[in-house]
Amino acid sequence: MSALSRALCLLFAGLAPWMLSAPARSAGQEICNETSFIIYSAVAFTEQDSLISEGWIRLRPGECRTVLPEPIPKGDIFVFGRSSDAHRGGIRKWTGSTSICVDQENFSVTALANCETLGLEKRNFRIVNNSPSAEKRATFTEVEEFKNRASLAGLQRLLMDNGQDIRNVDGYAGRRTRIAIRKYLNEMQIKQRPEDSGLIDMLEQSARKNKHLTGLELCNDADGTLWVAYAKRRNKQWESRGWWTLAAGLCVPLLNEPLSKKDKFYLYANLVEEGNEMLLEQANETFCISRVKFSIFGRYTCEVRGYSEAKFMKIQTRTQQLTRIRLKPEDFGGNILAKSEIEAIK
Repeated sequence: MSALSRALCLLFAGLAPWMLSAPARSAGQEICNETSFIIYSAVAFTEQDSLISEGWIRLRPGECRTVLPEPIPKGDIFVFGRSSDAHRGGIRKWTGSTSICVDQENFSVTALANCETLGLEKRNFRIVNNSPSAEKRATFTEVEEFKNRASLAGLQRLLMDNGQDIRNVDGYAGRRTRIAIRKYLNEMQIKQRPEDSGLIDMLEQSARKNKHLTGLELCNDADGTLWVAYAKRRNKQWESRGWWTLAAGLCVPLLNEPLSKKDKFYLYANLVEEGNEMLLEQANETFCISRVKFSIFGRYTCEVRGYSEAKFMKIQTRTQQLTRIRLKPEDFGGNILAKSEIEAIK
């Protein structure tokens, strides 16, 4: 049995506040995903005095795996989890406080520090309780306790990720969910409904593909580096979010969810070029920002809450298409509404 398999049986016990343990149903270690997200996890464990990190392990919503029979080896176990990039609204993470190396693709490395010199990235892992009294079954959870409804909740979320009309992710099989499944299968020209596991896999693949065809993308056509943030309505509140760092000649997706012409969207961009910093000329709407990565609700009383104020520029979005914004050097000293190329990808 591989070191990864030996490690996985321990990793999920005691991952509060994101994880809950439950009684074991059989000998060995079982892990379950009781969220509405597809989760990819990475683990780290000590073997022969070396810290090994490995990933990625995929768990569908509602899926359980028995990953290690008795006896369970001793030693510290660490875990990091992230949601599938097919889901809208950004990556959700299950983290801790121990920085350990990971790679973007499937990996197995022996390293704790100096990740950048190895071409790797750092993620914050959480240590797992490996005491003899620890439970032998553990689950990923959300604030909503889906439990045995997780598979259906996952289908609902993925249908929503594919643009289907799902109002609530609740794990209950209502009429709207059944209609959405039929509509999706008709659009995919599939006559017979697959089992839930196969349908989840199909939905993840098509949602990942569709993400690149909707939302908003920013391209840097200037000669320097852009620091970017945006502001938009999130339910009934204003939310400002940053930062994205964008080198010259590159593009970055800011949003991967469908937008409408009714959506009010505002952009902040700071161009750093040869030691100088320039702001967008036509930015005239005030929102809150922070010096570090931020997600701030509310656009007023910024300083009272410990934030700074900054001017954002209004952007006209397109309905059910990808809106691409191209910022040029003259946009930071001229009329941005006239000179920026804002185009919709057909």
